Amino acid sequence: MRLKTAVILGLFAAALRQPVVGAEPASLSYEEAKAALFEVSDSLKASQAAVNRSKDEARAANSLALPDVFVNTTEVFGVKSGTIEGTPLGNINFSDNFRGPRSSVNATWSIYSGGRITATQRALAAGIQAANADLTHTEQDLDVLLATDYFGLELAANVEHTRTSVLEQAERQLDRAIHLEQQGQVARVERLSAQVSRDEAAREQIGAQRDREIAEASLRRLLHRDTSVSTSTPLFISSQPLKPLEQWLKEASRRSPILAELAAKHSQAEQGIVVEQSRWKPQVFAFGSYNMIRKYQTFIEPDWIAGVGFNITLFSRLDRASEVDAARETLRQTQSLEDAAATAIETEVEAAYRKVEQAREQFQLLDSTIALAQENLRLRERGFGEGQSTSLDISDARDALAKSQTARAVAAYDYVMALVQLLHATGQTQQLRDYIQRADIQLSP
Repeated sequence: MRLKTAVILGLFAAALRQPVVGAEPASLSYEEAKAALFEVSDSLKASQAAVNRSKDEARAANSLALPDVFVNTTEVFGVKSGTIEGTPLGNINFSDNFRGPRSSVNATWSIYSGGRITATQRALAAGIQAANADLTHTEQDLDVLLATDYFGLELAANVEHTRTSVLEQAERQLDRAIHLEQQGQVARVERLSAQVSRDEAAREQIGAQRDREIAEASLRRLLHRDTSVSTSTPLFISSQPLKPLEQWLKEASRRSPILAELAAKHSQAEQGIVVEQSRWKPQVFAFGSYNMIRKYQTFIEPDWIAGVGFNITLFSRLDRASEVDAARETLRQTQSLEDAAATAIETEVEAAYRKVEQAREQFQLLDSTIALAQENLRLRERGFGEGQSTSLDISDARDALAKSQTARAVAAYDYVMALVQLLHATGQTQQLRDYIQRADIQLSP
């Protein structure tokens, strides 16, 4: 009895360890997929680390205006000997042994640095802005990458569904042709034609299935998943046109992370000029020192000392004028990059805007084509048994309908991707969720 129980428990445990065959893949909405991607993305983690580094560097520079305080400890070896002549007591010979430890607390405090400290702090603050802009750019690049794979899988599933439906129709037509051939109502060539159409539909269905599997694998790898995934947010289109192009261009100039990053680099370049110019200016500083070990001090060594110093470099082995010129060229380079980026972004915004409108119009114009293809297929199927149409006519009508349905799905995908590109160019990819929710047309498989 114990052996029987042990065997049953062992078989049950083994069954639990076996993978579930035919388990449904995890279904993710677009927002769920986005949250999963942002959690595992290595590029996003790298950008976030860059932001943290910039903040730490700026935090470290916050205390540049404070004094440096340090302890100095030495062990001194030395002798000073000599003669003091002309004293009332005659010549006095002396010999002083300097040997002994020395320890002091010292401080230096920059009073005026020619603007170098302030410029350095401002440049590091601008570095935080640049890192944050780069982080935003990385997030928006991930939005585009996710939308491409996510809605690419949705498109592939839609096409596979269409091809599966065509195959089912072709199989029914083949069964019907076989039945009519057996009754002598159609010739053998009609049955063979139906067979060829069915086989061709099967090949198209297999190809669509493989394309869907490839798209699913791409999304799964992007999300770092080990198991299959599926999409639940359908392709969408809004029948209403977008807001005017001028508003999109204004949003791009205000929100684009590329322009924000270049603006931060512009500020850094300006502060770089100030830093280089400070090398020509005097440095004013306060200093102080307090000796903590006095036992071994000589007579002339002070217990403490403090004062103000002035330092100006008359000649430097570093060509300071060339360094200033180089900093100015860096600023000019940044300005040129800003102008070039603004032009490129405006071009990208206008191109994406027009592509969105083009895809929307193409989608709407396909309605009549699909309606005609559906009616033509219905009439061809009805006329087959009456000898008014052939298997080839039905196959052509079925293919025309499938191509129209596929073209509509492609138009919806083009609409989504053009909209994503438009939002990316204007720095608003986070608003894609709002467009999904407001869309009045959805295209599910």
